[in-house]
Amino acid sequence: MSERHFFMLRVRSGGEFASGYTMTEVAERVGVHPELLDRFVRLGLLECTGSTTEGEFLFGPEAVDLVGRILRLRNELGVNYSGVGVIIDLMARIERLESRVRELEEARWRESVVRVQ
Repeated sequence: MSERHFFMLRVRSGGEFASGYTMTEVAERVGVHPELLDRFVRLGLLECTGSTTEGEFLFGPEAVDLVGRILRLRNELGVNYSGVGVIIDLMARIERLESRVRELEEARWRESVVRVQ
């Protein structure tokens, strides 16, 4: 069995450099056909970060995990694609809120340490 290596591309896009994995690379990593990723883009479940000079979409490194999440919600829980979008948005919101709570707790802890000293 041959081992495949994936490298993040850096391509010039509109005068700036964009980096990411091609649609083909993401599809190979998660074991789906690139057309399914194209469908996810059209449904708004997945965002591309740019494109290659050949016109192939580029995705950030988080795309592999996101596609895995989409597939688990769809295949294991039977959630339709509209529901998947809502769930992913809510999960992202929860992650941001939890991060903000941690920041506030750390700031409060640092403030209390300063008062004690």
